[in-house]
Amino acid sequence: MNQDLESLKSRVSRLSVMIFDIDGTLTDGRIFWVPNSGWTQMYSVRDGMGIKRLQEVGIEVAAISGGDSLSAQMRMQSLGLKHVHFGSQDKVAHFEKLLALLNVSADRCGYMGDEVVDLPLLKAVGFSAAPPEAPDEVRAQVHYVAQKAAGFGAAREVCEFILRHRQNPTT
Repeated sequence: MNQDLESLKSRVSRLSVMIFDIDGTLTDGRIFWVPNSGWTQMYSVRDGMGIKRLQEVGIEVAAISGGDSLSAQMRMQSLGLKHVHFGSQDKVAHFEKLLALLNVSADRCGYMGDEVVDLPLLKAVGFSAAPPEAPDEVRAQVHYVAQKAAGFGAAREVCEFILRHRQNPTT
C-alpha cells in the first residue's frame, strides 16, 4: 500500500491526532531485567523530541499498547501524553473511544505500529506507518515505512515527515 509522495503529503496534512504503539515502535522490542526493579525497555530521546514537536503544533499524541510496564507508563507520562491505553487486546475499540472523546474522524488520525495485531488499526486510520523491522505483511499495508530502526529514531522520522508536510504540504 506504500503510496506516492503526493498522496502521503495529502494524508499527513489532515492529521490532528497521531497514535503510537509502544513495544517495537517506540522501543526496539527488547526487554531487560533489572534486579530489584523488574522488566524495562529503552527509549530514544530523539523519538521523544519528535513527539514533543507534534504536540507543540497542536497534534494530539496518544499511545495504544498491548503491553503494560512501569517503564512504558513512566515514559508516556514524561512525554505528557494524555491519552494512553495499556494492555489493549482490541486496539480498534480503544481507537474508537478516542475518536469519540476527541470528536475527530478516523481519516484525521495516524497510527504507527509494528505487528500483525496492529493491522486492523493501521487500516482504520488516515495515515499509517511502521518501522522497517515490522513483518512483511505489515510493511505492505502501511502508507509509510520508516528507514530508521524502531527505538532508534523511527518515530522521530515519522514525526518529522508529518511536520514537514503538514506545515508546508506543497514541498
